[in-house]
Amino acid sequence: MQNLKEKTLEHLANSGLSQNIFAKQIGVHPSYLSSYLNDAEGFKYKDKVEKTLSSYFENRIEKKEPHALELPFISTKDAKSIYSLIEFAIEDRDMAIIIGEAGTGKSRTVKEFSSKHPEVILIEATINTNSRSLFAIIANALNLAPNKSIDETIRRCAEYLKRVEKTIIIDESEHLPYRALEGIRRLYDLSQKTPLILVGTRKLYSNLTGGKNRNLEYQQLSSRVGGKFQANGLVYRVEKESGKVEIVDTDLRRVCECFGVIDSSLISLIATLSRGNFRKTEKLLRRSLRLAEFNECEINEEIIKEATKMLLL
Repeated sequence: MQNLKEKTLEHLANSGLSQNIFAKQIGVHPSYLSSYLNDAEGFKYKDKVEKTLSSYFENRIEKKEPHALELPFISTKDAKSIYSLIEFAIEDRDMAIIIGEAGTGKSRTVKEFSSKHPEVILIEATINTNSRSLFAIIANALNLAPNKSIDETIRRCAEYLKRVEKTIIIDESEHLPYRALEGIRRLYDLSQKTPLILVGTRKLYSNLTGGKNRNLEYQQLSSRVGGKFQANGLVYRVEKESGKVEIVDTDLRRVCECFGVIDSSLISLIATLSRGNFRKTEKLLRRSLRLAEFNECEINEEIIKEATKMLLL
């Protein structure tokens, strides 16, 4: 039987963690863990360290790798339209916006596009991203040193982008304040029209159009936007020539198939519960699959309804 020292060394080797990081992970001072691993028997705090290690290994819950939790990329109707919009913006050296509710697959699609186009700079804004931090991120992506002056940073980036063709995609753009958006406009103009794509929720659209107040400050930016697409999720409506509206759920069915769900009644139930939202659909299916595995059965109506009790839908 392995002793704790051997088990710890094996864990470090398999996980690729350093002693320092692992010590912080389990709440032990790095020097204590180092001394224990060097001389377990002679270390005076051996009992304290072993108590923590024993508790960790006995109760550890394995986390799945992030990539293992992701569905394979599915080229939905929205994804195809987003790809086309970005390609048009690049060809025409234009600005474009992609809007849609949270969870409709916008971020996943631009991430997939960026992974296949190394010339694309993908930036994810946060609620704390201001003008200075945004252009510091852009400068770093271009291997430029940000200047104390935001204006100078913008001009340096623009000069670089005149020589080197890049495309900039900013996700979660609804968080960007007016000064950051205005800086984006100046970068676009000064760089001689580097393609720029802003991705966000309806709030982004409201910001650019001035919302209810029709704020004129944003007209300089919104007038430069040459393309717009609104993501709808996995279920969308198509109006026929007869005037009849048809509900198309082809994309939803493709996602359901990834989890072994092909029954039309179950797919309709999932559509009702998730309202065609990509992220909510995936979470509902993933939780349903876990419950089905736990109960040693297939995903059924009862399992799906039970899964909804464990989610915020």
